[in-house]
Amino acid sequence: MITGIGSLPHVDPIAAALFVLDTTDIPYLPQLPNRHPAERMLPQWGDGLCGCGYSDSELGLRHGAPHGDRTEALLGSETLLRMLPPDIETLKTQVTGPVTMAVAMLAAGHPGGDNLYECLTVELAGRISAHVDSIRSRLPTTELILLLDEPALSGVGERLFPISRSDAHSLLAKTMMDLPLRPGIHCCGPTDWAFVAGLEPAWISWDLDALGPQFEEEHETIAAATSAGTRIMWGVAPATMGSPPRDLVSRLQRAIGTLVLGGADMVSLTADALYTPSCGLAGLTEGQAEIVAGTVRTVVEELTELWTT
Repeated sequence: MITGIGSLPHVDPIAAALFVLDTTDIPYLPQLPNRHPAERMLPQWGDGLCGCGYSDSELGLRHGAPHGDRTEALLGSETLLRMLPPDIETLKTQVTGPVTMAVAMLAAGHPGGDNLYECLTVELAGRISAHVDSIRSRLPTTELILLLDEPALSGVGERLFPISRSDAHSLLAKTMMDLPLRPGIHCCGPTDWAFVAGLEPAWISWDLDALGPQFEEEHETIAAATSAGTRIMWGVAPATMGSPPRDLVSRLQRAIGTLVLGGADMVSLTADALYTPSCGLAGLTEGQAEIVAGTVRTVVEELTELWTT
């Protein structure tokens, strides 16, 4: 089954919604940062929280600034929601995670410390919960998949990373506990996968080409998490023009084999998994996004053919 990550290059929200419906088996709520800056990942979920408001800067946030126009923040998502049938079986949504948000808010001038972490576990979790409740009020029978987008996890444990490993773990664990459903975690760079797996997320979503050396080192821990119920979203197609599908299938087979050797069940890693681009597609053109989506479909079809022959 194919889904997506989040961001798209479209500026027309209807075109973005149609793209999602045309290219996935499980639709996902799109983020359209090229349409309006309020849909960029940091202001979309952080504007107005913990003393940070909208800023016309690279971050999109500044401590002490007033909040921006929140009516624009979820227009891409709202448009798709209005177009979905009420009996849609499964829907995916993605929000900015607390570690990435904390790092951004520190860079935006927040004084930090326990006040920031305590604030995020309440205010960010509250905003995410309201988002989930809004979807469920419209689609009460739909299974909802929620992912926390955490690119900053690639820095956890590094000497200059502004948040300690223990604080990052506590921040994520407390936020996850306060949400109305168990979320997954998406990180499209190399990270400490044992750290991620130990949080027992519903899903681990990663870029197949950016797993890093710790994937090999920690494959048994990851495999144990899948045996305990964590499912995998394989980011099989790079969000750039590059490797042919056959090479991508070979890489995916090697990664699956590594986890099977660690004790994971093959079915949980294949038939029960989801397949996506490696990360968001907002940096591409609409035509390039279509190529990447097509590559995901081709990889899944070729892999399925291999399983059945």
